[in-house]
Amino acid sequence: MLAQDDKVVIYEKDGRKFQRFVPIREKTNEILDFFDIVVRGKGGIEDGLDVYERNYLEEAIMYIFTEELGITSHPDSLFKDGVEEVDGRLIQSQVRKPEPEILQIYNYILEKYSDADDAKRLLHAIKPFLRTGSKPIFDGQTNLGSNVKQSLDESRLVNFNISQLEEGFLRPIAFHVILNYLWEYFAKNPKNATKRKFIYCDEIWQFIDNEQTVTFFEKIARRIRKRHGGLCYASQDFVRLLRNAKSRGILTNTHTLLFLKQNKIDKEEVRRNFDITEGELNIIFGNPAKGEGVLKTGDSSIWLRTDPSDEELVFIESNPAVLEEKLKRQAIHNR
Repeated sequence: MLAQDDKVVIYEKDGRKFQRFVPIREKTNEILDFFDIVVRGKGGIEDGLDVYERNYLEEAIMYIFTEELGITSHPDSLFKDGVEEVDGRLIQSQVRKPEPEILQIYNYILEKYSDADDAKRLLHAIKPFLRTGSKPIFDGQTNLGSNVKQSLDESRLVNFNISQLEEGFLRPIAFHVILNYLWEYFAKNPKNATKRKFIYCDEIWQFIDNEQTVTFFEKIARRIRKRHGGLCYASQDFVRLLRNAKSRGILTNTHTLLFLKQNKIDKEEVRRNFDITEGELNIIFGNPAKGEGVLKTGDSSIWLRTDPSDEELVFIESNPAVLEEKLKRQAIHNR
């Protein structure tokens, strides 16, 4: 949404007029969602942000955007003139300004509201996430890694492996941050407007209890087709998606489903929620082979079995022990 005082750039392309602007308010709300996840703690059992904490954060975020970084709704405010080295590359003239960091927000609230009782919980929750704390990976500028020269624009495939992060706390936060990053810098990037692109998310059931994440995921499911893209996700526990009101919206916006081997206790849930024939139910609830299942698109469905190559199996294997064994067998076979 644009306010009356927001600054925009209007440009014409292929006979059509477009507006370019920086959605400051939208970005502020996304940052608030991040901190809401943080204050809920491990397992999301604590209360989310209250009205006081939201006000402190919003004030800090807006101050850093406008006063410290000089970023407004005008697109040119995202850049500064000069020469800067980024991941071994010299960037001249239009150098991208940094984005707000957790430490900046923390320091602003600490300096102005450290004596306020209703700010103490927020400060205590944020402190471990500072670069000096025990969970520092989110405090800094987002990038693909130190000295990594490739970007999302230049790479055919980028994999974010968060399996080693703490399952009940850091992993859901990382998933939310990465999802936001991919939406903003990959799906919405004007450079990728004409490219066919996909976002793949594995084991989505792990994150559906996080209200902010599942809401954002549902938004991507609804909007990504307009960005010439697609969203593909996998879940071993789809019943949890069905029982969550927000995640049901994800399923509603899913036009192609692949049913692999299912747990027999879920048979009635599948029968009730999906237009599947008895023959198809027998396939997926019988004893199908690995990779065997029913692919359903709209009113059409087929019985199939995937046949991945050895190279594909090595690429997608997530178990280190199994991967090591596959690579050993490949090395012996190639001698």
